Amino acid sequence: MTGTDPQAYFGIRNELADKLLKGADQLAGVPEESRARVLRAALDAVPEAAGPLRAYSALYADGRSSASRLAFSCLSAAATFPDGPRGTIAELGALTAVLFAVDDLADGVADGLATGFAAFFSLLPAALADPSGNPGAGAGAVGEVLDAWRGWAARFRARAGGHTEVLAEQLRLAGAAMARERAWTSGDEPWPSYDDYLANGRITILYPTWWAAALVLCGPRPVRWESVERATLLGASCVRLANDIRTFEREKAEGKPNSIGILQRGGATAEEAVARVAAHIGELETAFHAALAELPQELAGIAEGQRRSVAFNGRWYLARDTHAYTVGELTADTAAHRAP
Repeated sequence: MTGTDPQAYFGIRNELADKLLKGADQLAGVPEESRARVLRAALDAVPEAAGPLRAYSALYADGRSSASRLAFSCLSAAATFPDGPRGTIAELGALTAVLFAVDDLADGVADGLATGFAAFFSLLPAALADPSGNPGAGAGAVGEVLDAWRGWAARFRARAGGHTEVLAEQLRLAGAAMARERAWTSGDEPWPSYDDYLANGRITILYPTWWAAALVLCGPRPVRWESVERATLLGASCVRLANDIRTFEREKAEGKPNSIGILQRGGATAEEAVARVAAHIGELETAFHAALAELPQELAGIAEGQRRSVAFNGRWYLARDTHAYTVGELTADTAAHRAP
């Protein structure tokens, strides 16, 4: 999907999901007793996250920086690490905003990757090894996203103490998974089965990529990805399926595989498909929590962060999309949940 009008793309609403999930609360995944500090931490982090990204309008594919996903990105990071330093929450929020832009390019929402898909995704891990390399490797949206990524990669590298290999590998896996998704959408490959779709979709949701960075910034060193990989993939599956329930109408318009659409092709109604996917999320969450419980004590903070992350993001997607949450809304939510 290339050359899509972002305004039209972001204007697609999933009225069926809203009807089926009536009353869903976007903050339901944040424990009530911590909502005030989570919202305050997110709002405090937004200016710090926004500073290095301000020059890159391509990060705001809907064309309105006030409705960019930066407010949501910082809120997601704060919900995951509510007691984390502001600088860490800001960097993780900025990472989410950049990854959203990468996904926009992969989906064709931001134009520029009709050709050069593999080359673009090879530059992302390369920037971790040398953030100053390949200056000006792209023009327009591609160039802006790459420049924003290189800036983030340079800051990450300075804080990572050399532990960049896991993130680089997750970026390579994400590029391959997004290429596979693109082939399904274009018709170059037949649509996948539900299981094959989910195995790929838990990578393209970029939850493992984000956690490869968060583990370095917030966990013990050296990085022990193998210890958290199973739990991370289960958490990613939960978030992917929750996202699918929110976005299946948009993805139907794109011709893009989605767990709901795959079940519908098999004969299920949309209502039946949503019910089946929601039930599957419940099964996966049980397995996810069991996997987190098996992590060693030294990873207790990461386990708690993953638990919070899946709870927040999964419940948010059941209530609304991410792209139109403004800094003004975050400010209003913070005021409404001000601690006594």
